[in-house]
This record gives sequence, C-alpha cells and structure tokens, in this order.
Amino acid sequence: MDNVVFTYYAMIVKNLRGIALIKTINEDVLNRLNWLRNRFKYRNIGIPPVYYKLESNYFDNKIFRKLYYPVDEVVYLKNILVERGFEETFIEPVIMASIYISPLMLLSSEYVDIVEKYSIGKINICRELGVKDWKLHFRISDYTILDFYDKMVSLSIDYINNIKDNDIRIKILNERRKIVERDYKRYWRILCNSKYVYQYYLDPLLLIEENLGFFIETLSYKHASALSVIPVINLTLIK
Repeated sequence: MDNVVFTYYAMIVKNLRGIALIKTINEDVLNRLNWLRNRFKYRNIGIPPVYYKLESNYFDNKIFRKLYYPVDEVVYLKNILVERGFEETFIEPVIMASIYISPLMLLSSEYVDIVEKYSIGKINICRELGVKDWKLHFRISDYTILDFYDKMVSLSIDYINNIKDNDIRIKILNERRKIVERDYKRYWRILCNSKYVYQYYLDPLLLIEENLGFFIETLSYKHASALSVIPVINLTLIK
C-alpha cells in the first residue's frame, strides 16, 4: 500500500464522526447529508471511494472526507464479498467503518432491511431526537465501537483460526452478541421498547457465515481488522 495513502488514512481516522452508508443519491439522502453538513462543521463524515462514482461534486464540502484503504488485504476482502453478490455501495462502507473504527451513518432507507438482517442487536427509542440528542449519541456510538474494537477483532481472529469448527464459531458469535447486549446501557437516556430504531449493531461475521464454504480457504487473520461489530446509526429517522 502506498505510504502517501496510509498518511491520508492516519490524518482522517482521528477526526471522523461517522461513515456514510448510501445506496443511491436521491432527495432524501441529500436532505440527510445537508442535515449532517449543517450540524457537524468541525468533525468529518467519511465518504467511501465507491460513492464518488455516484456524485463526486457534492462531497467537495470540507466536512466530507474521502476514505482510503490502508492495507491491501481489506481491498481483497471487499472484492470477494462483492463477487459473492453484495453491493459494493453496502460492503465498502461496512469494511471502512471497521478499519476506521467509526460508526456507520445509515442514510438510505433501501438499506434498512439488509442492515437489520446482519445485525445482532439494536437500540430502540420512543421519542423524536433533538439535535442535542443526536450529537450526544453520535459521540456515544463512537465510544461504542472504540471501546469494544479490541475484543471484537480478537474474536474475529479466533473465528478465522477456527473457521472449520462449527461449535467454536457459534460460541464466538454468541460472545459478540453478549458484548453488544452489555453495551445497551450506554443509551439509557433514549432506550425504549418501540418500533423506532436509533442504532443497529451489524456483525460482518454473519456475512461470512452466509458464505462459509467459500471463505473457509480464503479468509486470513489479516482480514480481522475489517470484521468488528459496527454500530449503524439510523439517520433514516430524519425526514
């Protein structure tokens, strides 16, 4: 990997508030991006490279920062998952969120179902959030992935090293669920039993499980940095 590219990675990683998850650029997505741009003038929103194929001019604003792959192995993992049928506009942000240790910001309602499918937990809320609520809980979501990243990546390495052992894999997946469940208490200010979701916890290992036969011979410990559980903030609540 080019040293200049790694320098850009190092410059960006410390100032990210989140990474965009977008299917297509439409009016709703633009409204949500504008909402972010107007409220986060001093922290960056990461934009995966694939989105510059959709609408490069829009992301010229200084808060939006193009992301870079710091190591070749995660590019390889992304390409494999795309070959297995996942959309690049979905997979690339998921991988980027893990390697940048940053929450995803779900901006496209079309991706709600797939995010929920591969999630192992969620934070439900009963009330509309004000701007202060959003800003506070964006920070809390940032602490979530940062605080459990080390353990999640260690579990990803264990999963990869024991990928042929069904019992160990299930044990690891269950341990990740338990870590997520313990994390819920961070959100006590808004946590409530309702249909409205502030945040999902997406587990990329579920994508691997779904394609296990293919990955048994191709997955390496070098891919573990891209396989942390990721908090996905549901910005489709913003209309």
